[in-house]
Amino acid sequence: MTQTTAVGIRSESLSPMRARLLVSSILIASCAFAFACGGEKPPPPAAPVTVVDAGPEDAATEPPPPKSLYDRIGGKDAVSKIVDSFLKNLESNAVTKKHFVKLSKDRKEKFRQEVADQLCQLTGGDCHYNGKDMKAAHKGMRITEAEWNATIAALKAAMDENAVGDAETSDLMALLAPMKDDIVEVKAKPKTR
Repeated sequence: MTQTTAVGIRSESLSPMRARLLVSSILIASCAFAFACGGEKPPPPAAPVTVVDAGPEDAATEPPPPKSLYDRIGGKDAVSKIVDSFLKNLESNAVTKKHFVKLSKDRKEKFRQEVADQLCQLTGGDCHYNGKDMKAAHKGMRITEAEWNATIAALKAAMDENAVGDAETSDLMALLAPMKDDIVEVKAKPKTR
């Protein structure tokens, strides 16, 4: 009887020993092939990685923009209170009150609004000062250095009265300092010895 093996070889031509040898060779070859190919299943595909976009890389390292001096002072209400205190201080100061004694109520209110708008704009608020520049506004008033100094002291006192911090007060004074040359018409005489 003739039988065909699994590999398609007829058994009549093979002795039993040769048939076992053939099957063993096939098994050994299969094992060697499997071993050479790694013998293991390939790893499953990696799960997709989800990347969350947190915005530009620089956004995390950049500090928030600094607040304007206007915001640090306290905004519109705070500026209004400071101006009210400032004008009260100017009217009560022996050196500066002469400039306010003869002003009408309407003129004082206009002056008050111009000062508020100027401080608001100067400190970074959204107001717009529509008055004259400082040189034109003070022309012919013969403002002295003593009056300038008293005005600055009145403003500093108004800032203190309204609990404005030292840093904010210093920053405002630094913004006002360049105006001195446009406002003061009568310069102090140098002291002689």
